[in-house]
Parts: sequence; structure tokens; C-alpha cells
Amino acid sequence: MKANTAATKIQANFRGYRVRKQLKESTQRRRPQQQQQQNHQLQLQDQQRNQQKQEHTKPKDHLLKRQSTREALEEKSATKIQAGIRGFLVRKRQQVVQAAATRIQAGFRGFKTRKLLKQNAFCGFPCDSDETLRLDRRRGRKRRFRF
Repeated sequence: MKANTAATKIQANFRGYRVRKQLKESTQRRRPQQQQQQNHQLQLQDQQRNQQKQEHTKPKDHLLKRQSTREALEEKSATKIQAGIRGFLVRKRQQVVQAAATRIQAGFRGFKTRKLLKQNAFCGFPCDSDETLRLDRRRGRKRRFRF
């Protein structure tokens, strides 16, 4: 009994192998024809796409003729307005930057002056209530002024 089942399985496997081989051969015969048809269809689709692209990129004469001088004037006016607004915004940003730079500079100058006064107080310079030490910017020396 085991021999019969083994023989049956071998025969089934062989028949399956033979059928698969026949299918493979028939599809290989059909493939070149199918590939040619698919290639032809792809070429046609590419040609249609190229034609559509060319139609979209060509200047449309009827639209150019329709554009009147009023539309051209509106377009130029809009461009001028946009340029003016852009310039205004740039100038406004520059003012903000300039104000920030001025504040930073003023803060640093104040810090520098306070530091100098602190150093002078500890160095032993005699300072009366009516005298103030100032830095002569031209010469870089300390000078005493009376008020």
C-alpha cells in the first residue's frame, strides 16, 4: 500500500511539473507579442502627453488678443503698489534694527561710564560733591570739571 501511494505522489508531481513547463513555454511565446503591444501603447501615451504639454506651453493667441490695455495697466499698477509696500516694509525693518542698535550702544556706554566711576572712586581721586570726573574723548584722559 505504501508503494502505491508513493507511486501516485510521484506521478502527481511529474504531471504538475509537465503542466507548469507547458504554461511557461506558452507564456514565453506570447510575451514578445504582449511586450510589443504594451510598448506600442506606451509610445502612444507618451506622444499624447507630449502633445498636451506642447499645447499648454504654447502662448495662446486668443488670450493674448483679449488682454486689453486696461488689464496691462492694472498689472503694472499692481506691480508698482507691491514694490512700494515692499520698500516700506524694508525701511520699517531697518528702523527697528537701528533703534535696537542704538539701545545696545547706549547701554554699553552707560556700563562703561559706571565702571569708570567705580574705578575712580576706589583709586583715591578726591571727589568733592561739586566735582565730577569725566573722560576727555579726544585725548583719552580723565579730566575734572567743576559745576
